[in-house]
Amino acid sequence: MFEFNDAEWSSLRSEFDAEELLRQCVRAHTQGSLQAIEGGLCLPEQLEHLTSYCLERERFQEALAVASLWTMLAPYSAEAWDKLGVAYSGVRSHRQAVEAFEKALACNPNDVEIILHLAAAYSDAGIVSEAEAYLNYALLLDPSCEDAIWQKAVFAQRRGYYRDAIELYERLADSPHYAREALFELGFCYDCCQRFDDACIAYERAIELDPYNADAWFNRGIVLARAGRYAEAIESYDYALAISPAHVGALYNKANLLSLVGRLEAAIECYREALSHDRSDPAIWQNLGSTLGELGRYHEAIEAFTEAIARAPEYFEAYFGRGTCYDALGNPGAALVDYDTALRFQSAYAELWYARAEALVKLGINQEAIQSYETALKLDPQNALCWYDYAMVLATLRRYTEATEALHRATMVAPQWADPYFALVKVYLLCGNVAAARDALQSAIALDPLRKDAFEAELLALLPEQSILHLRSPKSP
Repeated sequence: MFEFNDAEWSSLRSEFDAEELLRQCVRAHTQGSLQAIEGGLCLPEQLEHLTSYCLERERFQEALAVASLWTMLAPYSAEAWDKLGVAYSGVRSHRQAVEAFEKALACNPNDVEIILHLAAAYSDAGIVSEAEAYLNYALLLDPSCEDAIWQKAVFAQRRGYYRDAIELYERLADSPHYAREALFELGFCYDCCQRFDDACIAYERAIELDPYNADAWFNRGIVLARAGRYAEAIESYDYALAISPAHVGALYNKANLLSLVGRLEAAIECYREALSHDRSDPAIWQNLGSTLGELGRYHEAIEAFTEAIARAPEYFEAYFGRGTCYDALGNPGAALVDYDTALRFQSAYAELWYARAEALVKLGINQEAIQSYETALKLDPQNALCWYDYAMVLATLRRYTEATEALHRATMVAPQWADPYFALVKVYLLCGNVAAARDALQSAIALDPLRKDAFEAELLALLPEQSILHLRSPKSP
């Protein structure tokens, strides 16, 4: 922001106010002639002051007109070309800004401020190599120039060169002008490098400079949470909220952590507090719904998910969450509608296909359910429970060979889980393969010996007792 506070301004054109002269300058620029300015009383000094007047107020189009006239009157003025470049940057004409700054630099090759303006213009124009070269040139002329160090650090950070940015921000960490901003960015860069302890230290240094900065406490909480230090993170969010009770981000993140550590009622209270300050955020409604669902408060959860959908009609997670609640309430038809809607927005989510398959099974639509199971398993072949449920439906349809294959996949994914082996017992028996059934039963009992009697009781309900005896190994009691 340019400051306009010059006592000489009024004495330069006492007969015109700034706005009147500005209108004349814009008209002169449009006509391409200085003659449009009444009386021809227009000096470079007046145009300099008027340009700054416009830039201070971010009236960039008018600044462009005035600065252009200024360069006509003073074609060798580095400042005139520099201010013209700033005006072009303000209207996002980056190529023209580059040209203006280059002319300014030609007039004064060692002006670090102009070099920094030129570097920024090249960066905005997407010409990365030139931007970096001019930043290096500025630091060559003045290695201690904090503006240059800052701009190079920001530039490195934007390109994802976090380690380079860290080195530069560290040089500004004790700067009277840049320390606060540098420490915030240091925390972010350390976080991106997963150096959570260093990130936490950076934010704590920022807090030392400004203990009542809620955002510093908030960012510290984020880093602590990413490091798995949940209790400390919650405490940090509490500090942020003590300073700024309406800090929605802190309320939301705190609620997420409370839910994560199993403090569900406290999490719900925190989500509701966040919503009292901002009812427009669908993510808050979504997570509130999920937490209510975990507590079995399905009707309330459905209301929360519906609020999320009202604010973000393409929010597939909200449809998914609401569908699971309908499913839990014994309404698989409504659940299926929500699952299908969610899949229109996100078709590559395995859990969604799995849930759809389960709803179809409850509705007795087994053939279509199998297709959904298969899609889920293509997306996530490591889901043992999905393989198991898929096998059960195949067995219901008497597709025993495929059911056997699916159960074997379940045992490969979860070799310590007894249920697929016990399911294999029943499938093998249906196929008449007693030897394979015996082996599967022994595997199930070996994995879960406490369920031996339960396994045999279930088989006894299906088979005569004599058949159970044949399934036992010779060493079984």
